[in-house]
Amino acid sequence: MVGGVTTPLDDTVHLLSHSALGRGMPPDAVRDLAAQVTILERAQGDELCAEGAPATSLFLIARGIVKLVRALESGREVIVELLGRGDLFGESALADGGSYDSRATCVHPSTVLAVPRAAALALMAGHPQAVRNLLAVMNDSVLRAHRRVEDLAVFGVRQRIARFLIRLADWAGRPEDGRTVLPVALSRQDLASLVGTTTETTIRVMSGLRRDGLVMPARRGLLLPDRDALEAVARNDG
Repeated sequence: MVGGVTTPLDDTVHLLSHSALGRGMPPDAVRDLAAQVTILERAQGDELCAEGAPATSLFLIARGIVKLVRALESGREVIVELLGRGDLFGESALADGGSYDSRATCVHPSTVLAVPRAAALALMAGHPQAVRNLLAVMNDSVLRAHRRVEDLAVFGVRQRIARFLIRLADWAGRPEDGRTVLPVALSRQDLASLVGTTTETTIRVMSGLRRDGLVMPARRGLLLPDRDALEAVARNDG
């Protein structure tokens, strides 16, 4: 802060110090890193990195929602992860000769911090806490992947969609008049990809959930009128 006025560097320091990467780090180390970070302001639909491109930066989401998309040999694309505030991606930048294993696209207008590979490596070399922070983030990512595999192995499509919506509510939902608002603009195709089914089946299941009063359309996203009832469906007893 200079003369009582917040500077772009101060903003970056604040974002980093409250992020999973900067948690518990010495203020001087965070400020040194912030001086090397680029703040990216991107609109809905903008691409942050391309699948297969050289991984030159680690990315930290400060605002918005980003989806990671992979192309299959068949030409079809699948969403492998949905990320929001505080999440990291592009960890392949930390590997020698790494390339991005997915395309990152903004679902909503987003603010993303791009941390150069050299700066991220120097931070981890000098501060064990940064290594622990990154390992914790990667462990969370692995656990989310395991849950998706478990869902595919155990539950039918209706239950998988219900379980995904509950997790989305825990992650990004907000209460409103006794209901839960999910302010995430996902297409039916996106939802199908995230739960491992076809767009046609997703449309049919979502129509059924609407008829049952469990899901309603909202201005930008969805509304869950009765979370308890949706949780019963997610448990396969509703």
